[in-house]
Amino acid sequence: MLDIGFFEFALVVLVTLLVLGPERLPGAARTLGLWIAHGKLMVAKFNRELDNEIAEAELQKELLKQSESPSINESKDAS
Repeated sequence: MLDIGFFEFALVVLVTLLVLGPERLPGAARTLGLWIAHGKLMVAKFNRELDNEIAEAELQKELLKQSESPSINESKDAS
């Protein structure tokens, strides 16, 4: 996913500290954490809905296949 090493992370923190200052950095980190958590929840919800749609499509396909195949009772009546 993201290949960020320690040096890159330390550089981002240092630049952020210089830009925001030590007073506003905790609030900014908290806000960023909330946004990241919200994004993760949205992705998880999307994945669940996608999985449900796939399962529903597979179930409909199976039901269609079963309705098209002759049942055991129909084959006995025909003989």
